Amino acid sequence: MVWNCKGLTIGNLESRLPIIQGGMGIGISLNRLAAAVADSGGIGVISAAGIGMMEKDYASNFLEANIRALKDEIRKAREKTKGILGVNIMVAMTNFAELVKAAIEEKIDIIFEQ
Repeated sequence: MVWNCKGLTIGNLESRLPIIQGGMGIGISLNRLAAAVADSGGIGVISAAGIGMMEKDYASNFLEANIRALKDEIRKAREKTKGILGVNIMVAMTNFAELVKAAIEEKIDIIFEQ
């Protein structure tokens, strides 16, 4: 069986495969999964929902813990792949603007809002 498909173009980014990994929150869509998808030719996505929950100061310093964890996950994914990476940040999150700013600072390729 031969599968022939066109890639996906978003702005100046071109993925080999027309696949965008879903950003599943609370520790599922993190750097390893996103990098694996990006390396396979799709667009790997890190979810910002609950991303800082493993940080020691998550309960006492919620905003900074989430920002730090998001930046860390983006950096780890970048170390693992040269492919296209995105983040999924829900607009309804109380720290939406700060997480978008953090993702931009880390030069993420795409931000998916929902």
